[in-house]
Amino acid sequence: AMSRTYQQAISGMLPDEPVLVVGQPTAVDASRAPEGKHVLWVQVRMLPAEIFSDAAGKIAPAHWDQVKERYAERVLDIIETYAPNLRRNILGRAVFSPLDLERENPNLVGGDQICGSHHLAQNFLFRPARGFAGWNTPVMNLHLTGAATWPGAGTGAASGYMLAQQLGGR
Repeated sequence: AMSRTYQQAISGMLPDEPVLVVGQPTAVDASRAPEGKHVLWVQVRMLPAEIFSDAAGKIAPAHWDQVKERYAERVLDIIETYAPNLRRNILGRAVFSPLDLERENPNLVGGDQICGSHHLAQNFLFRPARGFAGWNTPVMNLHLTGAATWPGAGTGAASGYMLAQQLGGR
């Protein structure tokens, strides 16, 4: 499913069955919502920055500003197969397209929240660039962490943790 979704997205298609990352932060921090309420966070992995077609053939190619709410409905359809009647419990929602993500943070080019490729040429001593994989920069005592640095996105705070370990040994 991930391979198919990835291929559809890099071809400019809206994936017909997107890969979802779903979290409920209020399960561990009730202060994130009013008492008795919860937050459901959903991330769609791999979407095209520009829409050329829809793999499901249901959404016409258009600008993300016109498509995001319809695509969010597809996502909810998928979630409702596991959590029936979810929609009737939603009090409010916010939908952010790849374009919205880039608008909020210009580093997320095309909405890419994992900061680019994870191919071999972007790992180990090559991420973010040869000579800077140790979270160092050309500016003394200025360090870089986050998805653009080793070990990359999808690893939580690993880059910051490893930098802290490195600096703690000084």
